[in-house]
Amino acid sequence: MTQRDTYQTAAGPLAITPIHHATFVMEWNGETIYCDPVGDRARFTDFAAPTLVILTHHHGDHLDLETLGAVMGEDTHIIAPKIVCDQLPQDLLARTTQMANGELTRWHDISIRAVAMYNTTPDRQKYHEKGVGNGYLFDFAGTTVYLASDTEPTPEMDDLGKIDIAFFPMNLPYTMTPDQVVACITKTAPRYVYPFHYRFPFDEPAREPSDLTALMPKDSGTEIVERDWY
Repeated sequence: MTQRDTYQTAAGPLAITPIHHATFVMEWNGETIYCDPVGDRARFTDFAAPTLVILTHHHGDHLDLETLGAVMGEDTHIIAPKIVCDQLPQDLLARTTQMANGELTRWHDISIRAVAMYNTTPDRQKYHEKGVGNGYLFDFAGTTVYLASDTEPTPEMDDLGKIDIAFFPMNLPYTMTPDQVVACITKTAPRYVYPFHYRFPFDEPAREPSDLTALMPKDSGTEIVERDWY
């Protein structure tokens, strides 16, 4: 297991554990949430079976049907966009809530909003088209977590309200430069930011979380949480 970070909320601690690339686990108030679980099932052996699985879009570094089937527990529910639902087997689809950009839902005590994720730079728009995938904004008893997923800075980020913890991707040509992540931070003003999704292929050196830290103003109210996702 990589480092497990704990944040206090009004309803108890929220634990966040980076797993790999774009995969992480959140644990809160009896809930275990797997976000984009991919890769070896052994990555998840330190965690309870998920009560909820969050899927952002259909690319192979975010959706792995074999892994998804392996980690599902008896009572696991899924939230996903239509493009993912179209690929799910019927048994998993029956346990899935489909969400489109802008829609709201609730899972037990957690409010969840689907947020548009897409490329805005003309020569990158082919990678992530608007309206296809979802980022997500979670509300854990007033503590908010923004999973931006594969995106660039978008107008939708301007209206998200208070954000405590955010996850922003940082690799080209698929997502953002560190400077663009700074633009996202300016738009959303989170207290903590996890740069993730910063290598592809995974074994090739690329940007590092420290590259983002180096760009942040000294008086910034945002702390960059540097973790080794690879």
